[in-house]
Amino acid sequence: MFKRSLPLLSLCALTLTLAACAPAQTVPLPDPASFRAAPGDVAQKVDGVGDLGRWMITKNLENATWLGEKVGGRTLREPINVVMIDPIAKTPEDATRRMQDAMNKAGYGPKNMHSDGYYGFLNGELRGQFPQGKGLAFSDGPWYDANNHGRVFGPFEMSGKTIFIASFSRENFRWLPTPGHPYSSFQVAREDLSKQLAAKTVYKPQGYLNLDSAINSPTETTGDHDGRALLLVAQE
Repeated sequence: MFKRSLPLLSLCALTLTLAACAPAQTVPLPDPASFRAAPGDVAQKVDGVGDLGRWMITKNLENATWLGEKVGGRTLREPINVVMIDPIAKTPEDATRRMQDAMNKAGYGPKNMHSDGYYGFLNGELRGQFPQGKGLAFSDGPWYDANNHGRVFGPFEMSGKTIFIASFSRENFRWLPTPGHPYSSFQVAREDLSKQLAAKTVYKPQGYLNLDSAINSPTETTGDHDGRALLLVAQE
């Protein structure tokens, strides 16, 4: 009995360790209404979408950088790499319900032990993440194993359609020297999401939008991100 309890006890201890390692918020968060995107952080006049923010934004209203994790000694910038358009839903609320239903059907239901409080920026508007709730992200697996995960931002209304933008990535799990979730890939997660949504939901891939958001400098990188966002459109 005791031996069988060891894995559970270890998992509980690890959960507490990860929670303790999460960044502590010691100062008041800035008002989202005060956010102003730098010109270089917005892709202008993207077909069918408008002016699209290139990066996921943290609760501190800064470009997301994987909680400070480094890749080859460089800062990792987290791109927006998915755009979802629903021209069928009658209201933003209905579109939101349909989007969340699609995520669940695709095997990307909300799961815990992730960072939260992120935003996406489109056409001058900053919108918070789905799923909502502390420590939640859409994911295809548990936090204690490699998984594809992401956050969806919106709803944004434009010309009778509802738009969501998202950032999806694949993360590994690390035990030592400290437990955590190192970066693995942006493309792997994006393409798996495309495959699962296409097979199981009303959202179908319609190509890619070029956001010119790949970075490869001595100090910053976007990993294997190719600068494009997958375009998914609801068909019914």
